[in-house]
Order: sequence, then structure tokens, then C-alpha cells
Amino acid sequence: MAHHGLCVARTDGRVVFVRHALPGERVLARITDVSHDRYWRADATEILVASPDRVEPPCPHARPGQCGGCDWQHATLDAQRRLKATVVEDSLRRIAGLERAVRVEPLPAKADDGLGWRTRMRFARTPDGGVGLRAHRSHQVVATPDCRIAHPSLAQVIADPVFLQGPAAPERTGQAVDLVAAKLTESGTTSDAVAFSTGSGGWQLVRLRPEGGLEPAAPEAGAAAEPAGLAEPVEVVETVEGRSFRLEPGVFWQVHPAAAATLVDAVRAAAAAAPGETALDLYSGAGLFAAFLAEAVGPTGRVIAMESDEAAVRSAARSLEDLPWVSLRSLRVTPATVRGLIGGSDRQGGGVDVAVLDPPRTGAGREVMAEVLAHRPRRVVYVACDPAALARDVAAAAEEGYRLTALRAFDLFPMTSHVECVATLAPA
Repeated sequence: MAHHGLCVARTDGRVVFVRHALPGERVLARITDVSHDRYWRADATEILVASPDRVEPPCPHARPGQCGGCDWQHATLDAQRRLKATVVEDSLRRIAGLERAVRVEPLPAKADDGLGWRTRMRFARTPDGGVGLRAHRSHQVVATPDCRIAHPSLAQVIADPVFLQGPAAPERTGQAVDLVAAKLTESGTTSDAVAFSTGSGGWQLVRLRPEGGLEPAAPEAGAAAEPAGLAEPVEVVETVEGRSFRLEPGVFWQVHPAAAATLVDAVRAAAAAAPGETALDLYSGAGLFAAFLAEAVGPTGRVIAMESDEAAVRSAARSLEDLPWVSLRSLRVTPATVRGLIGGSDRQGGGVDVAVLDPPRTGAGREVMAEVLAHRPRRVVYVACDPAALARDVAAAAEEGYRLTALRAFDLFPMTSHVECVATLAPA
């Protein structure tokens, strides 16, 4: 099993990465890409010998040549998690030289069926005026009127002719529209709603009628929503453990309803920040981890948070107004900016007690890891959405005298090959 949910096959000495297959199967595959000398890509069109883990995909669009959104709807959820664990284990072994057994943990859900969880999605206009998702490795838009991983609120919107034919719908084939599930609270009454991006770069809101159908919503200033609340200008409020995070709709937030709270629990336990300590939060986004680190270190401590997305920093500033010992900096994370924030005099001197990193898919990189670890934090918590990047940065940490002491993995994205890891590093 390779990354991105692809099985590895070989023919005439050439590696072929096969989609819609499972380990151990014999399949008839259609070659889809021969542009690389070292490998080809293919799609399994007929299963000759099936794996016992194979199931009928619950979504009619999860088929060869159709939607590119889900990688593993043809496998049981248990098998998906085992495969994700294998990818993490293999990355640590090949890149970091570590042998570690991994278990991918499911997230709390009403029904552990892997469906209806995605609260934020980007759709695009189809040639016939509907909306859909991109095909795998393609700009082609595939109609997906009943996407099975979409949150029910999003599914209702994309299937409604009021939205599809309204002035806010995408105008040209391929034009994208972002949707965010919300619950709008007005005058003590809560209703489902969806915020969506417009062609002009703004956001609008529709309310979902309990009896079906949509209606425009123009909440008064101060209207709030759980987990997404909207005001003028449109604002999304996500609530984690009773704390509200006020976000501009386009700001990054985890797409699974249970993901943010799950990661907070894992990061908080791993960091074990104590009152009076200094915590560093790199790639801090909308301030999710900074908020709970601040609660742990208290007003006698401090939290230094760094994020390059200005909209995310603005959102964090609104959400963390009651935590003045959090210092929010709108800066790109580099060795120089880390050194400048912490202070060069603190190198080797314990200027940081705890560091949390939640980098993009490419990882933090050797130089940033070296700079952070030069300040000798007693604990580093690394949140990773790519196992290979995690393994590279764990290997870089080993060169600086830090070892991997704990690792948890979470199934934040059921039906896909993506897995989220929370790694703990400490001085060797």
C-alpha cells in the first residue's frame, strides 16, 4: 500500500499505482497515466479476486473514472484504519528508521459509518448547471448531487434548485463554491444554515427550512451559531469545550465535527503545560491550541503563537480576547522569525517549555525543527496530516537530540486515505 490510497502492483518490471484496489487482490486495471518513466497509474475496473475487506461503496460516485474525493469507500472502516496505520508505520520505518506499532483511532460519532461528516467542502459547477466534485487528478467536474460524506446541511443545499438556479450559484463550468455548515441562532431559536462563497469574493448565508427548502438569511449583528454562527460580516463560530472561536468563513478549521475537540484533548495531554510556563504555538491558525495552552499556563505564563494567514490571526484575536497572555503574531514560520520571537539569548537556555507545531502538509522542515529545538523545550507536540512529512521532521528532531516518545493517530477523514497524527518529542 502506497500513500494516497494507492495499491502497488508490478508489470514487466514497472511499478503501477492502482486506485480502487486493496492489498492482496487480483484486478483488471485501466492504465490512466504513462507520463512517468519509473511508474504508471491505473484504475481497477474489474475485481478478479476480492479482498475480504472489500465492500460495496455506499456512494454511487465512488467508482473508477468518477469522483476523486474518496479513496477507500470500497473497504470496511476497520480495514481503512489498518491501512492508514500501515502507511504511518512504513513512513516512520523508511524515513526515520523507527519501528512503532500504530493504531488509528476513530472519532466520536452518532454512527460509525464514515458518512455525513464533512462540514466544509468545495464544489464546482458542472456543464449542465449542477454542482459536483473534481475527478481524480483532473479538472473535470463530476456531478455529485448526493455526496455521501457531505454534512446533511451541505447535501441539502447542493441538491436544492433554489441554490442551483439562484444568483449566488456558480456561473460558469468549473467555477468553485465553498460551503460551510452552520447552525444559526436568532431570538433564541436555532436553525440549520449554510454559508457559501460568492463570485465577488464575499460570503452569503441560506437558512434550511425544517420542512425542506432554503431561504436567504441575513442575521442581525451579534447573531451566533453553534458550531457555526454568522453575523455581519458573515462569521462562523465553532465551539470547543465551551469556548467559542469566531472565524471568517474561509479560515482553516477541521472539517469533521469531532476533530477539533479530539485534537485539543490529544495535544493538551501530550503537552502537559503547567502554570507559569512558556508555550510556543507554531502554525497556530485560528488559535485552537493557543487557547487551551493559555488556559493551562495561566496568567503567570505566556503563549507565543505564530501564523502567516492574516485572516486566521484576525479570527484568533477575536476569539482569544480574554487571554491577554497570548501573543499572536502574523508571521510566516521560519528559523529567523522563531528566533526573533523567542529571543536569541534564550537558545540552549530553556526559553520555551512546551512547543506545539501544526504545520501544513509539507511539514515544518529541518531548519525550523532545528531552531525550535535549539531552545530546548522539555516537550514538543507535533500535529501532522502527512505521515512522510512527520517522519522527516521526527528524523530531523533526532539529529537535535530529541526522540519520539508517543504517537497517536486519528481517523479525521473517513473514506479517504488521509490520517492525522499527534506525535510527542522529548530530549533523548
